[in-house]
Amino acid sequence: LEAAHVLSGRGVEAKVIDLRSVSPLDRNAILEAARSTGRVLAVDEDYLGFGLSGEIAATVAESGLQVMFDRVATEGTVPYARHLEDEALPNVGRIAEAAMALTERKSGT
Repeated sequence: LEAAHVLSGRGVEAKVIDLRSVSPLDRNAILEAARSTGRVLAVDEDYLGFGLSGEIAATVAESGLQVMFDRVATEGTVPYARHLEDEALPNVGRIAEAAMALTERKSGT
């Protein structure tokens, strides 16, 4: 939600789906948002090779929707030092940056 607020200040409206449960996964909410915006930015704290963002990608791909897709997930091993952990996990800055890149890619700029 903080990243959506940052994006709003940049003139980008973000639709946020907070999945309260991943089993069952609310695929209808994901696909409805994808249809209405033409974009999906999946964010989760698992590694890029695993996790919820991969399942969201599969849901969108299997639906046949033609949307722009990206994700923000944990990069590499999570370090012990708190300040480094905060940088490795998804954070407001990384989410807002990825959303802006996705927006620019879609509009062709």
